[in-house]
Amino acid sequence: MKGITFAAGLLLACSAFAGGNETKKNSGPAYDRSTETKFTGKIAEIRETPKDQALGGIHITVTGKDMDIYVGPTDFVKIFGADLKVGEEVEVLASKVKFDGNEILLAREIRMGHVTLILRDDTGWPNWDWNKPTIPTGL
Repeated sequence: MKGITFAAGLLLACSAFAGGNETKKNSGPAYDRSTETKFTGKIAEIRETPKDQALGGIHITVTGKDMDIYVGPTDFVKIFGADLKVGEEVEVLASKVKFDGNEILLAREIRMGHVTLILRDDTGWPNWDWNKPTIPTGL
């Protein structure tokens, strides 16, 4: 009887942890590799939006591009200790997408001197989202 109780408890715990093997939906726009662009410029503006918004976090504007560039959630960007500064030369790899009726760039990589922030994987999936649908779990 103890073995059955233990097995049932273990199964229940695994189900709760795995969340029923559901994939979390990304609340922002999807990255589109077909619209990828790479450009360089100087950071003209840095702003932070509330994290409860669909694209909450760090946004920048770069000279030569009159578009909002979404970098990523503030906590995720700060983990790397990369200090984005106005006037700093950057190289940006991003996807141009529509969001709330406006065009926006979703950054995949930002290079600043010797530092490269890899914000999304090769498919464009955000590296801060651990619910990536293609991660094999063995479950």
